[in-house]
Amino acid sequence: MKKNIISIIIAAFFLLTSCGNNENEVNISNSDGNIYIKRLYNIYEDGYITPDDTHEYVDFETLESTVLCAKPNCTHKDTECVANLVGETPIMFNGYLYYFVKNEGVNETEDGREFYIDTRLNRVSMDSSEIEEITAFTDCTPREDQGCFIYGTMLYFCGHDCNPTEDEYGAIYTSNGGGTHYFCSVNLETGEYKNYGSIYDGDKQYEAASSSSSAKIRGYYDSKIYIEYSFMKESLTLDEMHELDARDYFTVLNFEFDPETGTLTESDLPSASYMDSDSYVYSNYPENSSTIIDEGKTYTIEGLDVDLIGRLFNGKLFMYEEWYDITDGSKHSLGEYATWEVLTMYDDCYILRDGDNFVKLTEEELLAL
Repeated sequence: MKKNIISIIIAAFFLLTSCGNNENEVNISNSDGNIYIKRLYNIYEDGYITPDDTHEYVDFETLESTVLCAKPNCTHKDTECVANLVGETPIMFNGYLYYFVKNEGVNETEDGREFYIDTRLNRVSMDSSEIEEITAFTDCTPREDQGCFIYGTMLYFCGHDCNPTEDEYGAIYTSNGGGTHYFCSVNLETGEYKNYGSIYDGDKQYEAASSSSSAKIRGYYDSKIYIEYSFMKESLTLDEMHELDARDYFTVLNFEFDPETGTLTESDLPSASYMDSDSYVYSNYPENSSTIIDEGKTYTIEGLDVDLIGRLFNGKLFMYEEWYDITDGSKHSLGEYATWEVLTMYDDCYILRDGDNFVKLTEEELLAL
């Protein structure tokens, strides 16, 4: 139990110290028919799925929201409602909502206690509300809420073995961090599941990594899917972590997966704040500057640390309260929308969100702020 609590604290602290608001943790645009999805950034070509318990779909054309359920006469208040049963991170694809059903626990056997994982990928028709099981597997539990990616008909995600540990009394405990992290896929048409193996094992020599390691998909750039793997080499107290930037005590590795060849290799690029098919944004920490690669050109903005916050749209790098022109590094105000999150672009407009409120700004309206 102690191990589980420590892992949760470390994971939460890492998110808080990295950006102050995990809605901006990693930011990837959907382009070329490929879709990056995470719990707080579930964006599609025409709209956005809210992270509420009862999910709604916000249409970018009208900015009106609709409960994500087509059941006749549904009150949307019970677990049978589609908007409630599809979990934290429903995945919209070809007329269906896909969602993982995850179970793990301990079975009593003749040989003693045995830890088990039972994961299923279901889909529900957005027209008929009929539910089907697509595939099932027992080797890991998905972390799709931390980032997954659709490439063609393939859904890619990171899986975790739950880091089961047995104490001296035979009790088995699990942890959100540490253990083994896998890179996996499911073909959404055929249901074929594949585990490509452990993403990285070099951290297992460090005791602190046994409760702090994590892996998550960061997005898609230059025909590769990017996976961030992070871990601590040494344990720190909460007071010590509070005094430091998380990047001072976490080792962060960046891996790239080629979906055409099925190969996973360590990348030469630092972990990104934002990426899309032809753009990549990263901090040069501990140097106080950030680098933007956009359509083959590289820009550096001095005095700016994008950390996990910066998002790039139309040559503009959006941060909290302001945006930067990447061509000259000039800073511009977001005016009355300084606290709003810039989600994406739709029909040459910028879509901004503040809680349940959304606004659409033209280029002229943005420049007039």
